[in-house]
Amino acid sequence: MEKKVYSVRKKKDTEEHHIFECTPTSENKCMCSTKSICKKMDKSDEEKTLFSCLPEDRARFEAAKVGRAVCGTCVSHLYESY
Repeated sequence: MEKKVYSVRKKKDTEEHHIFECTPTSENKCMCSTKSICKKMDKSDEEKTLFSCLPEDRARFEAAKVGRAVCGTCVSHLYESY
């Protein structure tokens, strides 16, 4: 299975932050999907990137530091266990 990393982006004109699933491409670089995990934000709606290309455990930690501004649906994806 392909390794996934994550980015958190702030949506323009709101205080909402959403998580994007990404695929590493090279050292400290990654290619992210065009929609957030919850599908409520397009990459083109980004005001700024808070962090990018972090593995799941680090993404959970950094999202927790941001707090309630991060979409709950997106965060719940980081805690899924199948």
